[in-house]
Amino acid sequence: MVEVSPQVHDLDDRAMRVFLKAIDVLGGPRALVEHRRLTWLPSLMEAAYAVVLREEGHKTADEIASFLGLSTASVRNLLAAQPEAVEERLKGELTEEQRVHVAGGLAKLAYRALQQEGAA
Repeated sequence: MVEVSPQVHDLDDRAMRVFLKAIDVLGGPRALVEHRRLTWLPSLMEAAYAVVLREEGHKTADEIASFLGLSTASVRNLLAAQPEAVEERLKGELTEEQRVHVAGGLAKLAYRALQQEGAA
């Protein structure tokens, strides 16, 4: 059996809290269903991990990409997401054509919200 360090468990817990907070930011599970956004969930979990690994694990984009099984370019795009643009998109102020990495921006919004609440 592989032993996992307490830090890994802590990062897993934090990523889960960011993921759940992002769902809350979206309006909760019902909003995801009503707006047919359930397909966002896998990307949202990847984004939650990426943000936590960058902010608290001090991992590089290459290390995060390797962990998540994504390209380094994808991780860089995710980490470069603008939370403010995602807020505008969710309010309907941006169209679908205006490119925004929704999952990355949501994860950042959720991470910030948890920090402000003292839970991150």
